[in-house]
Amino acid sequence: MRATRRTAFALILVGFVLGLSGCLETEAKLTWHPDGSIDLKVRLEGDALSGQAQQIADRLRLSGFRDVSFSATRLSAVQPLKLAGWDRFSGWLPGRFAYADRSGLVLSRTSWVVFEDYALVGTLDVGRITELPSFVRALGLPFVFKVEAPWPALSSNASRVEGRTYVWRARLGQPFPVRIVYRRWYPERALALVLALGAVSLVLWRRSRRRRRV
Repeated sequence: MRATRRTAFALILVGFVLGLSGCLETEAKLTWHPDGSIDLKVRLEGDALSGQAQQIADRLRLSGFRDVSFSATRLSAVQPLKLAGWDRFSGWLPGRFAYADRSGLVLSRTSWVVFEDYALVGTLDVGRITELPSFVRALGLPFVFKVEAPWPALSSNASRVEGRTYVWRARLGQPFPVRIVYRRWYPERALALVLALGAVSLVLWRRSRRRRRV
């Protein structure tokens, strides 16, 4: 995940530099799919891409991005960050897991068995990842960061909400706070726990009856 974001933002940096000679829109979108998989989509769009899209697309493919498509003025690519299903069993163990990314964001998951809290919190600093030169930071070009999940967030500090997509708008060289929290309930786990407790109670009850008879 760390290498992926570094590559993604490095490519965005290329776009920003190209923006010196034209208009360029940049966006990074983190999507959490219903099957549990997570991917990062990078999008660059603008006349400044003309003549550079092929080179950027080749670098994206070498870095592991998939579904790379481009034209003279638009480029997009997707990088898988998490496969589906790995947390279906680990969530049965209560506790907290956290990962601190170089970007300044901390991704954490706290399991309470019957529900889990997912949080993305921190100060996103694009310059910290790409080591942007001061003249590029001074441009103050717009940057958009999005997070989308199958469920509405419990809370967030997003600039705007578009359905289940949470949007942060910022400027290059200006770190900005990101905070979004999701709570996901697992009714099947609650049912399994109730059945397990019921089975244990039944066994203990039968044992107590046998002892009384003796």
